[in-house]
Parts: sequence; structure tokens; C-alpha cells
Amino acid sequence: MRYKTNCQTDDVIFLDSDSNLSEPPPSVPTQVSEGSWARRPRNRALGEVFSEAFEIYRDNPVMIVPSLIPFAAFILGLVIFAGFMGLAAFVSDGFIAISAVGGFLLFVIALIVLFILAEGVTIEMVREASLGNKADLSRAWEISKGKMWPLIFSSFLAGILVVLGYALFIIPGIILSFAFYFVAQVVMIDGKSGKEALEASYIFLKANLSDAFIIILVSIVIISALHMIPLIGPLLGFLSLPYICALATLLYLGQEEIPHNKPETNVSIS
Repeated sequence: MRYKTNCQTDDVIFLDSDSNLSEPPPSVPTQVSEGSWARRPRNRALGEVFSEAFEIYRDNPVMIVPSLIPFAAFILGLVIFAGFMGLAAFVSDGFIAISAVGGFLLFVIALIVLFILAEGVTIEMVREASLGNKADLSRAWEISKGKMWPLIFSSFLAGILVVLGYALFIIPGIILSFAFYFVAQVVMIDGKSGKEALEASYIFLKANLSDAFIIILVSIVIISALHMIPLIGPLLGFLSLPYICALATLLYLGQEEIPHNKPETNVSIS
């Protein structure tokens, strides 16, 4: 253990590089600073992942808010696009039709970005709730907003590779879809991005193949089954997204135990 003394404040700062912070003498009052250390909860069995994800979602309904934002944008975008197409058909103006198509493509890209941002914020809310705290939307955004550009870049990179994989006889696309499934968790929890995030997701999947496969398969079944419900299926699918995200996040948190950005412990001597 190393320590350093501040002569002006008479503070001694204990710095511990081991996995456990050293305890100061009982007679010395302590104050632990709040760092950005993404603490990880205990390991959990697969059954616990499903049950805890449900409990977190049930006890923190605010988690639905990030998913509702892209849903609202989706509805609004469809209404605007339908209006443009109707106007183009009415006035027979090719420029309006081309503008509508171009606007629709930009809308799709913006919608994908909104989904990525929603997933990032939800992951942070799940992490906070898994530690026994109440999920808070504003706090989750403040913590996670600095990682949004790496998350968007990594997600688009993964998406491009997956699309190329599906173009190559489908099977490579399926494999890459599984390999990159935990990219968002890697970025938000471990702070990696780009190629490093893709590799870390693949390594995690390979190390936890059976549990990860079950989580992914169940998530696909839930989404597919809900979307088959008439009228309200798409809405129910959006409402299930926080639970789907919580499953992947809890599995990742439970299996990864490497602490990151470990905070310092400040010990004040009065």
C-alpha cells in the first residue's frame, strides 16, 4: 500500500492497487470518495438473471422512458413520411417524392441512433439498480453521455459487419449477430470502443456460450411473440426492451468481475 500526505490539509490519501481497499485504523474517521468505478454485483445463476431482471424492471418503471423516446419518434416519422408521400402522389412532383425517400433514409438512421442511445442509458440504469440503488434517468444520462459517441461508433461498426455477414450466405451474419450481441455492455460498462469492443464481446460470448445463447434466444422469442399480437404488438415489443436489455446487462455484470476506474479512498486525520 502506498500513501501520500497533503501538508496543507493534513490529509492522508491511501492508494491501494489490490482488489480490496485497505482498511485504515479504527480510530481514524474515513470518507470514501465517489468515483466513476463501475462496481459489479456478485455472480448469479442464469435463473437469477431472469428473475432479477424482472424485479429491476418492476421496481424501476422509469426504465421504460428511454425506449419510449425512439418509439414516439418512430410514430411521428411514419406520420410525416405518409404525409410527404401523399403530397407527392397528389401533385405528381418527382422532387417531393425523392425528398421524401431521402428524408426517410435519414429518419431511419436517426431512429437507429435513438435506439442505441436508449440502450446505453438503460444499461447504466440496470447497473445502478443491480447494486441496490434506485434507477434514476437524469443520473444515468449524466454518467453515460460521455460514452455515447463510442457506443454509436461501435454499434454501427458491428451492424455493418453483421449486414455484410448476412449478405454472405446468411450464416456468417448469424454468427456475427451472436458475437457482437454484448457490444453495448462492453462500451458502457468497460469503456471500450471500436474493434476492441467487438473483440471483447466475442470473448465474453465464447467464455459464457451456453448462458449467453439462452439469453439471446429467449430475447428473440419474447420480441417475436409480442410482435405477433394484433394492434398492440409493436408497443408491447418496445415495452419489453428494458427487460431484454437487463437480461444481457446482468449476465455481463455477473460474469465479469474486473473492477474499472477504481476510486481512491481519502482518509482525513482530524
